[in-house]
Amino acid sequence: MRKYRIYALIHGQTLPLGKVKGCEIINMQVKEQERRGFAPIKYDFSEVEYETYATNIPFMDPLKLRTNYVIVSDIEEPNPKGALGGAMKRFDYVCGVLFLANTQDMKLMHGRYIGEPYLYQVNKIYQLGDDGEEIELDLNLKSGHVFLPNRPDRTIWQSEETDKLFKELLGFKDPVFRKASKYLYSSSVGVYRLESAEKIALDHFKSIELIVDCLSTKKDFKDRVDEAGQMLQLEVEEIEETKKCWDLRSQGDIAHSTHHDRSSVYPNQFPIPTGVEYPYAFLSKTAKVVLLKYFELRRRYFYVDIEEVRDPADHLTLGAENTHSECNHLFFQTSTKEKKAILRELRKKFSTDFKIDENDLEVEYFHSRARASVFIKNPLLSLQVEKLARRRIRISFP
Repeated sequence: MRKYRIYALIHGQTLPLGKVKGCEIINMQVKEQERRGFAPIKYDFSEVEYETYATNIPFMDPLKLRTNYVIVSDIEEPNPKGALGGAMKRFDYVCGVLFLANTQDMKLMHGRYIGEPYLYQVNKIYQLGDDGEEIELDLNLKSGHVFLPNRPDRTIWQSEETDKLFKELLGFKDPVFRKASKYLYSSSVGVYRLESAEKIALDHFKSIELIVDCLSTKKDFKDRVDEAGQMLQLEVEEIEETKKCWDLRSQGDIAHSTHHDRSSVYPNQFPIPTGVEYPYAFLSKTAKVVLLKYFELRRRYFYVDIEEVRDPADHLTLGAENTHSECNHLFFQTSTKEKKAILRELRKKFSTDFKIDENDLEVEYFHSRARASVFIKNPLLSLQVEKLARRRIRISFP
């Protein structure tokens, strides 16, 4: 075991100087930092130079702190990577507690729960000699991994149908789908960005949760999964996998490692390991299947806003699709008051405009749990406005 000393710049509204939880917060002027050669710890992606570049380099800070205060930690570890990982665990804990204490301090003084987050940035690692002398250490964080250098495997889709699907996906303006696909992509590349297992898992599940919540109104999530699963025509194992993900997310420890966490018995290392029961979301097919089946389902439906008009001349007007925010979103203007009569009018108008046999249409009210920004624009219906304020008429092709 060797002794190491890790310095990190620290930033916060209130920084009590002195020792705290295996660390010490001290004042260090910028000139002294420059003399020591302080600089953010970098991580080289590969030991071999290639003619290709990553969009962002793992562990390369997107910001550079400038402060006269540092937090220092002395630690014994077999190697400098272990020392860095162990020190960062301490810094995380101290900054978290400082943040909470500062929030309470602001509440006591100003009557509001406010306060800025505390930031730190590791800038220097020394090895300590027997007499406590700080010995310069060149910490060389490198990755020997080069991911898939022989891609692409091909330059055209394997199936002719995929090219059509790809273009349709690009033009698909459903906001739920777009938001869910963003979460799914973030989860899929998380392992390459060296993000935590928690974030990878939560991003993966969030993409599923968004779609389930927009298709079902049931109170319990598992009941919503059953209802949405039928609409999406999911397989039994896909529904059960979604429920399992829900249990691990809501009842398990995705966001918090347990006392029995496997990584808690590992020696300190960098990157800091995180042990969760749902760490390999990027290997799961569940969210990908849900998104693709939601795409097939959603493009078969038209959501129609019912708008009451006073001028009979505007009666039975079926507005154009909203091409900027939602797919298959229409606006139907009518002066009719009775709900069933409105549905009959809508069926007839829709059939005429889209040249579809009226008998091939199914019309129903659809209630979404989604946020107002998803499906709700400005629905106006004179009868039972309160009950229908979160509803849409859903027209589907059989």
